[in-house]
Amino acid sequence: MGISWLKTGWLLATAIAFFSVLFLNFPEIDLWASGLFFNDGFTLRKNEVFRFIRYVYIDGLTIFALLCLIMLIRATLIGKRRAIPLNVWGFMVATFLTGPILMTNGIFKAYWGRARPANVEFFGGDLMFSPPLLISDQCDSNCSFVSGEGSAIATFVIVFAIVFWPNLKGIWRNITLYFALPLSIFAICLRILTGRHFLSDTLFAILFCAAVAWGFYRLFNMRDHRHAATWTNLRKDLSKQRS
Repeated sequence: MGISWLKTGWLLATAIAFFSVLFLNFPEIDLWASGLFFNDGFTLRKNEVFRFIRYVYIDGLTIFALLCLIMLIRATLIGKRRAIPLNVWGFMVATFLTGPILMTNGIFKAYWGRARPANVEFFGGDLMFSPPLLISDQCDSNCSFVSGEGSAIATFVIVFAIVFWPNLKGIWRNITLYFALPLSIFAICLRILTGRHFLSDTLFAILFCAAVAWGFYRLFNMRDHRHAATWTNLRKDLSKQRS
């Protein structure tokens, strides 16, 4: 049966409140976590394998988001003959636009002013460390709070779990669960390992984007539409002409 939409909302609110209180009272947790990967600099940033994984995700997520937008437009043109409801594509596009693009990059990273780990005095930089959730003046743009790539990857994982996971079977479930999901989590953690984001930047990126998806889940009535996103239905829609 799974957990209800309302209970999920309460769990998210509780998690956001808990970590807000935790990091506002003990901001040094961020310094401790980042310090685990600091040795005369964040040397893991130069790792070519990590760099490759990062750009695979950046390019892959960009392509995925654009494909969702294209399918939303195509589904609109197909009209009522569409096999996958318009709500499915609308949910994914709205979640990506509102979470990673508008909220994370348009608001938090643009105006919160938190310096990145590699740039604060504690790690050899010249900027002051500031707690999460508190607006600072140590960064002018593309700042540390919250993680942009963490937001995008978390949104992808959440959207995938809602829309596609219920329709996966056999080996595809195993690949997703035991390979794609751990790799996605690792890709999010890379921003901490390489000194580009604090632990709290990543945690709040995930929680805030989960809250966005939670709201759109109800708005687009995904409970009734998520099981329609099958490969068979997708092929049907791709083969149809516009109305």
